[in-house]
Amino acid sequence: MSIAWTEASIALVLMLMRTYCNAFVVKSFKWDYFWAMSTLVASTISTAMLTVSVASGLGNHIFLLEQSQVVKAIKWAWISQSLLIQSIGFGKYAIIAFILRIQDRAQTRKATFITYFLYFVGVSNFFINITENIMIVTSCSPAAKFWNSALPGTCDHVIRTDHVGYFQGTWAAVSDVVLAIIPVAVFWSIKISRKVKIGLCLLMAGGIVVAAAAVLKTINIKQLTVETDTTYALSSLIIWAWTETWLVLILGCLPPLRPLFAQVFQRVSTKNVRPSNRGYYEQSDPKSIPMDPIPSKRTPKDTDSERFMLSVGAGILRTTDVQVISNSKDSREDSNESLNGVARGESLNGIARGAAF
Repeated sequence: MSIAWTEASIALVLMLMRTYCNAFVVKSFKWDYFWAMSTLVASTISTAMLTVSVASGLGNHIFLLEQSQVVKAIKWAWISQSLLIQSIGFGKYAIIAFILRIQDRAQTRKATFITYFLYFVGVSNFFINITENIMIVTSCSPAAKFWNSALPGTCDHVIRTDHVGYFQGTWAAVSDVVLAIIPVAVFWSIKISRKVKIGLCLLMAGGIVVAAAAVLKTINIKQLTVETDTTYALSSLIIWAWTETWLVLILGCLPPLRPLFAQVFQRVSTKNVRPSNRGYYEQSDPKSIPMDPIPSKRTPKDTDSERFMLSVGAGILRTTDVQVISNSKDSREDSNESLNGVARGESLNGIARGAAF
């Protein structure tokens, strides 16, 4: 149980960080968040049920337990397992929703195909998981005989349930591999930096680890069918099943947390840098090498005005003549007289201005 609750604690911390990121950094909540939260809730409840099963004797050899302990241990183990199957599906839906959210930025034929394929992966996992739960409930008649063999009744469909379990575990592993590979095609087709693309692909590649856990879980289902020491044999199946569930949630939370990590790293990188009155930035690191100010080429008397440019005394002067035309005869005469004065070289203030090139 220590493994399951340790994984649960890590997942809880990441979900709290994800909630903060969605609320205060991204400022939006999408379907991938809600599916991830559903995974956390369902997995926590199933882990609590598993704790009851372990307290009743799960993990111990069956000959060391009372019959009542065996019944209670197996009962809560299978009930928690049924909820856990749905929890694994919720985790995959969260990853699919995240990829689809990124996929919306790429409007290509390949993107459309990937979108439909992701929907297929999600829907197929949903129906297979539901079928597996139905098979578990209907394996025996009455259903309680599934965990209490002393009850009168039959278990004619146990073999069928095992076969569905093999298929469910295999398809879950295949889906994890697919969800680890598809992001490479998705992220490479959108306009983000290569560094970000590589980082996201590496984070999503963690699905390979989840697939390995799913394979080991399926192998233990096979061993369970030929094992009479049920309470002891179930422990190996439980370990890999819960590891698969929590890894789906933990690894699925990392890519959406990138905006939060980027914000934290940016604040840390600028925290030790402060502006200096000398015109550059000083670092708070006491081992940093002090820098001397470099004087500017500009003198205190220099300005960017036209007066400074004219003080050079050289260049090309441009003269602008302004003409004011009036309808009255007197105004035209005054205007002509003024213009004649300009032609004679009279100095008029405000008429001619020089600009150096």
